Amino acid sequence: MRLVFLGVSVLIFIYSCTSAPKTEEYTPPVASDLSGKELATLHCGSCHMFPEPASLPRNVWVNRVLPNMGLRLGHGDYMIEMMKYSQEEMLAIMESGVYREKPIIAKEDWDKIVAFYSENSPEELTDVPAEKKNELLSFDSNVLPIEASEVVMTIFEPTKKQFKVSTSNPSMLYTLDNKGKKIDSANSSSPITDFKIDSKIGSIVLESGILNPSDLAKGKLVISGKAKVEGLHRPVSLLRSDLNNDLIQDFVICNFGNNAGDLMWVDGKNLEKYVLAKQPGARIAYEVDFNKDNKKDLLVLFSQGKESIVLFENKGDHRFEPKTILEFPSFFGSTFFELKDIDQDGDLDIIYTNGDNADLSIIKKPFHGLRIYENDGKNQFSEKYFYRINGASKVITDDFDLDGDLDFAVISVFPIEVNEGFLFFENTGKYQYKVSSKKNVSDQKWLTMDVADFDNDGDKDIILGAFTRNENTNKPSVLILKNNLK
Repeated sequence: MRLVFLGVSVLIFIYSCTSAPKTEEYTPPVASDLSGKELATLHCGSCHMFPEPASLPRNVWVNRVLPNMGLRLGHGDYMIEMMKYSQEEMLAIMESGVYREKPIIAKEDWDKIVAFYSENSPEELTDVPAEKKNELLSFDSNVLPIEASEVVMTIFEPTKKQFKVSTSNPSMLYTLDNKGKKIDSANSSSPITDFKIDSKIGSIVLESGILNPSDLAKGKLVISGKAKVEGLHRPVSLLRSDLNNDLIQDFVICNFGNNAGDLMWVDGKNLEKYVLAKQPGARIAYEVDFNKDNKKDLLVLFSQGKESIVLFENKGDHRFEPKTILEFPSFFGSTFFELKDIDQDGDLDIIYTNGDNADLSIIKKPFHGLRIYENDGKNQFSEKYFYRINGASKVITDDFDLDGDLDFAVISVFPIEVNEGFLFFENTGKYQYKVSSKKNVSDQKWLTMDVADFDNDGDKDIILGAFTRNENTNKPSVLILKNNLK
């Protein structure tokens, strides 16, 4: 299964670093005297964190990951891979330069890399037993009147106090009141991945174009019913921020893409586009001011091979300087993060999930889950908490029980253990949590989640959307978890 937010986590080991002009003169590579580990460090570690052989089973390396990596280094018949695509997409992939027509390393060196991973990887990964969970009693579930196997957006729009729910196959946008009663439904030209209301310009809709991983730039930004920005690579999230201080809100768009993608911002005044990072996997962006210079910086999560959280420091005059804050292995499957002051020391910490389990390595991964990275006050982050969750897809942090500290709601779209599709983490002390699941909720595959005080009673409620493509299930597609604290 290949989803809008969940892409080729271990597939793209090398993309931008291996792209080269097609007109350059080709010189056949000469075999080196380097070892397999040295070659892997050089060629794999040059673009992203070096992947340790022990991180994946031998059969995944040898039969799935390495053959695909080989295509990016010019070894293997990439046209066999290309035959999976339409002619239009085939041309787009070839234009991206991801696959090499001729080798960029000698065959002898490539064989050493393959041998290094084959000889040093385990037959299977060591399993981590699931922890015992409590039954969540503080929320009551309410199924909403939407039947769909592919929910790709569930958002509570606060200005109108309405839910917006987007589905694919078919592409529909539903509007419901704050009690979950359906008000309207309308077809959309493609699945909608983000939605906002602006009092000045009206509705702002982000359309993915193509839901499944694709290199065709069919996505668009639609404002008040009119396409204003087109040619986007599978956009998945939108941030409004006045980046150039002209008192007009701009648009920061995460174009997740597949082999090609980017992070861009669009000037709210003239709709001029500025690309901040030309790489796939941009997932979510936040406005921050890390250096306290009164300029709006961006903190962005990238998945899709070069997995990292990157600070784009605003230098003015439309210039942003990137700095990697956290870096993850290329197979980690980053899915989401939030910025909150978990330890209440006055700075922002990072709450992060990884759980993309699609494509080349659909196996149980003991390193998937929820993590907290503590800020030392100087914007240096270190891991302080980990809880294993297979397929973790999103976390939302809030004081759900109104006791003055921050709790977590976490969902998974690739759950493996019983009752881990939805988990609630009640804060019981510094990096101590009581973890609960909920009957008839935690056994579902949830892709989307939003949190707000839907019923205006003073506590936070939760809405969930499921993605169960090609599965026969009578489970709900969309439901509200009503906080019964009040």
